[in-house]
Amino acid sequence: MKIQHTYPKLALLILTFVFTFLSCKDKEDPIILSDRDIVVKDYNDNYIGSTVANSGWTGNISGCNAGTAPQTTADMVIKRINYFRKLVGLNNNTTLDATKFPMYQQAAFLMKANSQLSHTPPNTWTCWTQAGYDGANTSNLAMGSHGSNSVTLFMTDNGTNNKAVGHRRWILHSAKTQFSYGTTDATMSLGCIGTAGGNTLIPEFIAYPPKGFMPQNLVFARWSFGLPKADFSNATVTMTGPSGPVVLAIVSKTDNGYGDNTVIWEPVGVITTNASDQNYKVTVSGVANAPKTSYSYDVTIIKI
Repeated sequence: MKIQHTYPKLALLILTFVFTFLSCKDKEDPIILSDRDIVVKDYNDNYIGSTVANSGWTGNISGCNAGTAPQTTADMVIKRINYFRKLVGLNNNTTLDATKFPMYQQAAFLMKANSQLSHTPPNTWTCWTQAGYDGANTSNLAMGSHGSNSVTLFMTDNGTNNKAVGHRRWILHSAKTQFSYGTTDATMSLGCIGTAGGNTLIPEFIAYPPKGFMPQNLVFARWSFGLPKADFSNATVTMTGPSGPVVLAIVSKTDNGYGDNTVIWEPVGVITTNASDQNYKVTVSGVANAPKTSYSYDVTIIKI
């Protein structure tokens, strides 16, 4: 009878196991980020990471030269737009239509040359052009800022004329897949009307500030809740915070076709300077022509 010794095979199996184990130990374990960590990382990478200190504008008023801005500035503009869109759950792959840059550059320049804003600038304005008029008529306009800084200004939408947060609604328009733009060193024109749409990634609702964790320095005075084609005419909004019910005033219920239909309110006493997280519950009720009549969500304001 032959006896087959198994020890060499066993030793080989043991060595293989040890080698595999040590090889796995040499590899770094994957880092799994929490929802909060993801928001912090996005803020640093895509909000702070899209800051433009100098627009690189090349024009001048004396020669009615609208000038240009470098591609790097355009890249930061769309990066910041997509940051805000991702924050609320929308598609964050929108692009800039470069074929329309000259028109929106003329619009931005027209605002700088005349030191005022108008969506219908008269032909008596200094350095007026038809292209500048057409750009002004189809864009968000900003003065006192440039490039990606203007995107934040549009999202803030302060001022008595901006209670409907129309600039914010265009940036967060659910259908958008494309924008265009032009900038000087002190004005900006963001092409919104007539740019490409067709996005099908529509979240349950478009709230700003959005549900979940929210950087405190991007919480603005006006809060908004939008849904495509929803009817907010009978809508009510309630909020509770760390100290209980929050006093608020609804300032606009818009269904004018500019962006998505939206209800806008101004809460009083929201804490945006605390070192610890601050949680606010929002309930929007009385919504018609929508999947639900009532929506509730939590906004947790965090310091970064």
